[in-house]
Amino acid sequence: MFSCCSAGTSDPYVKFKIAGKEVFRSKTIHKNLNPVWDEKVSLLVESLREPLYVKVFDYDFGLQDDFMGSAYLYLESLEHQRTLDVALDLKDPHYPNQNLGALELSVTLIPKEGDFREAHQSMRLSDVHRKAQLWRGIVSISLIEAHDLQPMDNNGLSDPYVKFRMGHQKYKSKTIPKTLNPQWREQFDFHLYEEQGGFIDITVWDKDAGKKDDFMGRFALCVSVFFNI
Repeated sequence: MFSCCSAGTSDPYVKFKIAGKEVFRSKTIHKNLNPVWDEKVSLLVESLREPLYVKVFDYDFGLQDDFMGSAYLYLESLEHQRTLDVALDLKDPHYPNQNLGALELSVTLIPKEGDFREAHQSMRLSDVHRKAQLWRGIVSISLIEAHDLQPMDNNGLSDPYVKFRMGHQKYKSKTIPKTLNPQWREQFDFHLYEEQGGFIDITVWDKDAGKKDDFMGRFALCVSVFFNI
């Protein structure tokens, strides 16, 4: 992949579209030109004539994300019940001769007939995806900073990090050492499924090497503030 940041790295994520509708968005991999997402998702496809359109972007905090390339996966070329490793060459439609790297996918086409759930379990999908359901939206959390945290260490400071959890989806921020006013500037994306609602559990911890981390506080973020659930 090409770098889209002045630091020589990118923060890539991928959008998937079918028939012009976004059907999945990956998590963001920070500061990496060779990202490994290792995500699995089941997509319901009405017609094999509609290709899967993938677009890669570089996440820019507070700015418009940079386009890094796109490609089409033609579903009619896939064989039923056979997993294929596919390498898609990323291109910019405005500069078709420019090499923007490649996106590697492992794809299995499963027909609607038969025991759909059993077929997906054989693919060893994670529990959150085993019901072959489409997500209805994305909750994007931008973790910016904290102020006036409680000192948890003998030096009068803390080494804070943040955990996020919604159902089976979990994220953990980087640790900011020796500060009561940390700045993270990280983004975490949660996929909201039909059966999910409720809250995102947010907890703050003080990192302690060699012993149990100290709990610093908790907040429950109601998802219904952003979605009509």
